[in-house]
Amino acid sequence: MKVKTDMEGEVAIIRLSGNLTGGPESDEVRGAIRRLLDSGARKFIIDLKGVPWINSTGLGTLMAIYTSVQREEGVLKLAHVSDRIQSLFMITKLLTIFDTHPTTEEALGAF
Repeated sequence: MKVKTDMEGEVAIIRLSGNLTGGPESDEVRGAIRRLLDSGARKFIIDLKGVPWINSTGLGTLMAIYTSVQREEGVLKLAHVSDRIQSLFMITKLLTIFDTHPTTEEALGAF
């Protein structure tokens, strides 16, 4: 898993590539969010364009990130959610939790 972070104004964009399946890659993503929160960021977009698959541990990672951001009174949006991952969100009822957008630009516009 690769994690790339960019700032677009006040919004931190975290671009992921590779499967999100737990282990060290999950720690890397959570660490990136924690560092951004510690530096004062409160608006986040996780770009899933490069993520072909998320397993249950990966879903747990996204939920942990969501909880961390909410606890710090921040906002988290997801962009480029594939149909496969969208189906997983529907099955697990996480569509009611996550604010998903077709593109990063649309997610930016939603702030």
